[in-house]
Amino acid sequence: MTGHSSSCAEIAEQFPRLRAPELADLCSELQELRERTRSFARQELIPRALELDRRAGEEPGYFDWDVVRAGARAGMLRFLVPAPAGGSGGLAMHACIMMEELCAACAGIGLIFGAHGLGITPLLLGGAAHWDGVLAQLVASEASERPLLMALAITEPEAGTDVEDPDLLARGRITSHARRVPGGYRLSGTKRFISNGSVARWISVVMPTDPMRPAETETCFLVDTRSEGFAVSRAEHKMGQRACPAAELSFDEVFVPDELLVGREGDGATETLIVLACSRPPVGAIGTGIARGAYERLRAWLHEDDVGARLLERQHVQLALAQMEEEIHLAHQAYMDAAMEIDLWALGPTMRHPAARLLAGLPPSFRRRSRVRRKLLSGTARAQTVALLHRTTDDRRLSRAVGLSSLAKARGGDVAVRVTSAALQIAGLRAGPLRAELEKLWRDAKLVQIYEGTNQLNRVEVFRTLSNEEEMRCLPPRESIEPARMNGARA
Repeated sequence: MTGHSSSCAEIAEQFPRLRAPELADLCSELQELRERTRSFARQELIPRALELDRRAGEEPGYFDWDVVRAGARAGMLRFLVPAPAGGSGGLAMHACIMMEELCAACAGIGLIFGAHGLGITPLLLGGAAHWDGVLAQLVASEASERPLLMALAITEPEAGTDVEDPDLLARGRITSHARRVPGGYRLSGTKRFISNGSVARWISVVMPTDPMRPAETETCFLVDTRSEGFAVSRAEHKMGQRACPAAELSFDEVFVPDELLVGREGDGATETLIVLACSRPPVGAIGTGIARGAYERLRAWLHEDDVGARLLERQHVQLALAQMEEEIHLAHQAYMDAAMEIDLWALGPTMRHPAARLLAGLPPSFRRRSRVRRKLLSGTARAQTVALLHRTTDDRRLSRAVGLSSLAKARGGDVAVRVTSAALQIAGLRAGPLRAELEKLWRDAKLVQIYEGTNQLNRVEVFRTLSNEEEMRCLPPRESIEPARMNGARA
């Protein structure tokens, strides 16, 4: 597979805004990440892609742990884990660059690592409480035969897109619920279409404590999939991105202790909104990577194959290639706009605040002391984390981030479908092995228009926040719904 201008350009050429002198170190970091990820994708993903897609199509739920182990060795599992927990400390821009490179090779395998990062993201909002717990376990497991994976479970059988927008959530048909018990919570219900759900060791699960008031009581929990009452009901038969399984999960009075509450009770709706604002730019990058992968493969065939060379002489083919280049270029700019908004202005100031840096500078051995752990897991510490968000960002900046992220996601998904469709039309039936690759890329592309909120929902968010300049309530309230209960939570 040969490169073209979009894939071979230096980061600073592709994204001119990163040429600013104050971003020189970041630019170099992203360039190194791209080169490392591209090398990993060429060595590990491309040789596996078609066979894994075929195998998973025949056996829904089939999973290749070898590629996960290879990814762990290459640092693909720690990219979002904060540095104090032993990770790479990447944010949205890093995730975008990585996901584009992975998905230009194989979006199904890329989604394994993307869904893992999605499961981690809520823990980043939980502050230092999770650094020396699950996040440190994830990093420590990378050298094992079975590295630990994560997932995020929001979607339900009767509520898909509804659970991703606060206004729709208030009217959604939510059937799951979390019940308060001594020392923690009992979770019951079903989650559906959960990427990595059947292979994850830890899952960030969002459920309301009152199903009649989901918008006010949605809460995020960290669930150990070895817990009694947790079960994988089935693995879905997928059309695209098959290497990453999507599963239906059953929770039958699954116990979650207080210390595995993510954030505060009742903050789940706003946490979900922020998590999706962070995750949709990388989804836009997934779509961009799929489109780029199709374009690169088609372009190589047109230059190297006798049949393709004759097609390349035709002006309508030249115009189609030019339009693909245009679509991919604009999709690149859309996801980077959104990722920069998140990293530099909407949430970056929170991560760079002196209080956060002070905690990060403490030795892990000190943070792990029982007395310190109790303080980090206390209701007071959770409230301070929310207070820090209020001091370092606001609903206006986060609303703009939501809008740009939704725009990037919708754009990336549509570009992936348009470019893969055009590539198939040009290649026709005479393209030999290329045909199978392009057909897989087209099937992979369709899913990008659906997950992380359908493109229709994302365009509603674009209208609200950008066209209509609405300020959404993105931040958790300063006061918890039950501060007395939180302050008494047992660590």
